Amino acid sequence: MPNWQPNWNDVRWDWGAASAAASSLRRAADKIEALTAQRQRAAAEAQREWRGRYREEFDEQLRTMLRRAQELAAEFRYMAHRIEQASQNAWAEQRRREAERRRWYQEKREEEERERRRREEERRRRQGQ
Repeated sequence: MPNWQPNWNDVRWDWGAASAAASSLRRAADKIEALTAQRQRAAAEAQREWRGRYREEFDEQLRTMLRRAQELAAEFRYMAHRIEQASQNAWAEQRRREAERRRWYQEKREEEERERRRREEERRRRQGQ
């Protein structure tokens, strides 16, 4: 038997749930961006004739809201990307483990074959004496 052991456990990862989570995050980012564009258009209408202190406050709050919405959409897309990376890493790790298992079985077969040949050779020598 080989003097090493592969990892016999499969990778525990729910690819379906990960894919669904990434898709949900992307849809949420799309929705945030669509709603932000709607708010921007509505604000532009109000800003055409609006003057004074309240307009300045409104503009500042609008800038803050638009910036935060962009940041949130970007965070959602980044997290979707991270989830997809984790899925790819899990998939690659599972393939690596399977390759190690195949290698272990191959080495085991080779060792067993060497041992079989050694016993056969020994048996032949004893018969020849």
